[in-house]
Amino acid sequence: MDPRRIASIAAVVGGVGWLAKVLLIWLADGDTDSGLVTLLTVLGWAAFAIALAAAGYTLVERAPVWLRGVVAVATPLLVLMVWQLLDQGIKAVYGGDSWFRDEVSVLVAAVIALVMGLWGFGKHRPEPVEKPKPPARGRRAAR
Repeated sequence: MDPRRIASIAAVVGGVGWLAKVLLIWLADGDTDSGLVTLLTVLGWAAFAIALAAAGYTLVERAPVWLRGVVAVATPLLVLMVWQLLDQGIKAVYGGDSWFRDEVSVLVAAVIALVMGLWGFGKHRPEPVEKPKPPARGRRAAR
């Protein structure tokens, strides 16, 4: 399977999982002790790690295998660091002690992942087309 498809599928699964998690917390009036909330959190993290690793792999598709491996491992870690910074910034701006303050960055990440995953389904490399056979050589080929 194409790494782009893997990244798109994993991003959609992670985005939907985290949106479902936020919905469950909202329906439970901020209660995060549910086992289903924990399961959706772990599912989201795993799906996003796979999506980002596959996306990193596609960034350097034509590079040596060792470089593809390094980029596939480094991409999720880099995005995690940036996401932590944005999470801190969002929490600094959004005041209050409600459960939504803790989940607003998760909601933003889920929507971005879902949009990017759906966008990735439309972006694919066309199948290679067979080259036509060269014309025959000889007396009759010139006609």
